[in-house]
Amino acid sequence: MGKADVNVNIWLSEKKRFANLFNGVIYGGRQVILPEDLEEVNPVSSVSVKNRTGKTKNMKKYRDIIMKWRNQATLVLLANESQDKVHYAMPHKVMLYDGMDYETQIRNNWKNFNDRRKQNKKAGQSLEHLTAGEYLSRFRKKDRLIPIISLVFYYGSEPWDGPVDLYDMFRLEGTKEEKEILEKYLPNYKINLVDAERLEDVEKFSDDLQVILTMLRYRDSKEELKHYIDENKKFFQNVDYETSQAMKAFLNMKQIPSETEQKEEMVDMCKAIQEMYDDGVKDGIQQGIAATIRTCQNLNASRIETFNNVRKEYKLTEEQTEEYLNTYWK
Repeated sequence: MGKADVNVNIWLSEKKRFANLFNGVIYGGRQVILPEDLEEVNPVSSVSVKNRTGKTKNMKKYRDIIMKWRNQATLVLLANESQDKVHYAMPHKVMLYDGMDYETQIRNNWKNFNDRRKQNKKAGQSLEHLTAGEYLSRFRKKDRLIPIISLVFYYGSEPWDGPVDLYDMFRLEGTKEEKEILEKYLPNYKINLVDAERLEDVEKFSDDLQVILTMLRYRDSKEELKHYIDENKKFFQNVDYETSQAMKAFLNMKQIPSETEQKEEMVDMCKAIQEMYDDGVKDGIQQGIAATIRTCQNLNASRIETFNNVRKEYKLTEEQTEEYLNTYWK
């Protein structure tokens, strides 16, 4: 996992924000999932697989974020995977993660049952009768799994062009009728994709999540981004440390002015965006000067003619002009 994904995951793992994300996606913005009903869950799941020779291979997978949500009598696991690049095997990845989490539940259920069974036997209590099928399955007929809802939070700048379900990963050839027959018996697995920059109904999300998701629409244009930041100056002048680090990842910023590791301090992102904008303008001017010098050389202009052209065009001092010529005159 890259540092950008880590910062985004830390930002999204705040319970109010996490609830906001899932409420927007699942419930259209209705506040059904409440932060106080969320409980963090160990993101590691593992499974042991035996090969034909009897050797055991252990597999471990690490979820980005997973939380337990109790909705009245129903228990649901909510998981999120953050991506800054398109993952072309994402349906398989999510299916594997969900499957391993279900396997962990089955294994834990069976272990808990056996622990209780041992305690009852020790206490001289009657033991629950198990059928051969239950022994074989290591899952009792009355056992139930906690359902898992997984989101893929994609915040890359390019549109998602990867598969959104398992069918997209198959190569099914033949006539339309033949494909339909196969699809009838092939199980599918779809991902719940959140393409953050291209969300059409950002208003479903509330609080800072809505502000940041809207910001992503303008990140390819420094002028539009600066205008949006200025319009929402009250918010961006005083953001928490986690939000500043998420913005750093979203905007691909190298650093934030006066950045510190003091997480309790609030950060002025207006200043950071202004500096990024100024750096972009400066880079553009430098590129223009370099291009002008190359053009003059290609036209066989003398150094003094080039000097006068650059100084007049970009309103530079003699010292600045001489410095650019020393850098770009070949």
